[in-house]
Amino acid sequence: MRHYTPTLGQRARPTPDWIAGIRARFPVERALDAVLTRKLVERADPREQSMDFSRLEPRLLAYLRGATGDARLGIANLKRLTGGASKEQFTFDLRCPAAADKKLMLRMDPLESVVETHRLREAQILRAMQGTVPVPEVHWVEADPAALGRPFLIAGFLEGIVQPEGGGRVTGLGMSFEPGLRSQLRDQFVQHLAGIHRLDWRRCDLYSYDAPESGTTEANRWSLGLWERIWHEDTVQAHPVIEYAASWLKANMPAVAEPVVVHGDYRSGNFMYTPDGRINAILDWELCHLGDYHEDLAYVGCKLLGCPDERGELLACGLLPFEELLALYEELSGNPVDRARLHYYDVFTHYKMASIAATSLRVAHGRKTHLDAMMNLIGGIGAIAVAVLTDLLA
Repeated sequence: MRHYTPTLGQRARPTPDWIAGIRARFPVERALDAVLTRKLVERADPREQSMDFSRLEPRLLAYLRGATGDARLGIANLKRLTGGASKEQFTFDLRCPAAADKKLMLRMDPLESVVETHRLREAQILRAMQGTVPVPEVHWVEADPAALGRPFLIAGFLEGIVQPEGGGRVTGLGMSFEPGLRSQLRDQFVQHLAGIHRLDWRRCDLYSYDAPESGTTEANRWSLGLWERIWHEDTVQAHPVIEYAASWLKANMPAVAEPVVVHGDYRSGNFMYTPDGRINAILDWELCHLGDYHEDLAYVGCKLLGCPDERGELLACGLLPFEELLALYEELSGNPVDRARLHYYDVFTHYKMASIAATSLRVAHGRKTHLDAMMNLIGGIGAIAVAVLTDLLA
């Protein structure tokens, strides 16, 4: 079998013909094709990501005044947030003469991200989830970079805790919760996942999402096509295990009877909770798509995202044993868990992680992101993902 192996030069300075070829080879949703294509078109730009955001405030103020029609609006306390591995995040106070001040959050694309995603899709799913699971309220979204230089969304800022004191980890991997807090959070964590999967997305305004046909492999073809395209666009070199995993995933691809909303990155570190142990926000919806609920379940059960308890038993996302999570999920969602499907999506999860790791090294090397050190750390996860893939496919 001959594999598609673009050269380093092609990836670093992709030509229009090369871009057209990779778009034709890997099927993805239309909105995701747009952001990935934009990434490749802009890749040869010599600019590096700047940490100076002094020019952001006047542009943000001009946008808000134009969007509201209120020239009296003001902003104050614009600050960069820590974390946010894929997007630049800021908080600021919106000062309204006729109303109380609002604390808001700005999520904006860097020059090149560890995951290239679409701000309108993120805004639409957040709005669709209002009243189903706790999420921030979206106020404005712009997929066009004209206003601030990059696509962005502005949402309400919620106060809460993302990482427990002493148990937090970079990017949320291996997060540990003390037993009392764990007992408060574990059932809520599963309950909200079931709520996401129960949402009747066909009644929601999700026009930036392509709807896969029920009873076909279309949802999985798009999902695999996305991460296979990302791998071939971003990796430094080909890898035989990754090539074999892609072939295996195609050969064993299951049909999806009834597609559901898949969060795509559901784990500890991507929810917030209050001091009294109530989950008050599910975060980071940028990888959301329509597909098989087993995809989220396999991701939640990924050992890289787990943490052992005091007796050494591995807990899914640091919260509860995976078998207990699956039983509770079946009870709360009404969805049966198919073990063969879980294995398929376990392979898919580690293929996705390897692709993300490849991208992280590329954007760090090109200085296209605001978190170079974290991107290099994430790049190391690729070796672990490949090792797990080798075991899963043995």
